[in-house]
Amino acid sequence: MTNSTKKLLLITGLVLIVAAMRLIPHPFNFTPVVAICLFSVAVINHKYLKFVIPAIAILYSDVLLEISNGYGFHNGTGVVYLSFAVILIGGYFLLKKVSIKNVVVTSLLASFAFFLITNFAFFYPISAVNNPSLGQYTHDFSGIMASYTAGLPFFRNMLVGDLFYTGVLFGLYSAIQQVPALRFSKQ
Repeated sequence: MTNSTKKLLLITGLVLIVAAMRLIPHPFNFTPVVAICLFSVAVINHKYLKFVIPAIAILYSDVLLEISNGYGFHNGTGVVYLSFAVILIGGYFLLKKVSIKNVVVTSLLASFAFFLITNFAFFYPISAVNNPSLGQYTHDFSGIMASYTAGLPFFRNMLVGDLFYTGVLFGLYSAIQQVPALRFSKQ
């Protein structure tokens, strides 16, 4: 098995394990999904797999959530997935050089992007996102502010979760790289 194959298997294993952690009870939006996106685009060398592996991990964990709890998929899933696609692409460009500063800043930007995109979608619902239980917002400044205000508790949880899981994934990977027998050469 080549060094690059071992590295890819390790990264994929880490991503899938962390994705499965979504099954553990947690506050809403305190999840590893943004971390999975950022970690994958930063450390996977293959130009397509860096997007495919996190997409599969997110879908895998949503299927597990749907089977176990009945809420892996919902009316807003399309917008949520669109947000993660934006985060993957943004992370790809922002994490060309991995450093603590770049990872933290990119994680914060990703949290903010998710908040802006998803709350705007609920403010200005498309039929696929329209969910009466979420409330209806007037299509004016007060409506968008009401939507963003309603999303603040979820944003706080996401911000903390994103920073936590991003630290866990990048930190664990960095620690593994310090063990000589597990270190991967630059490729």
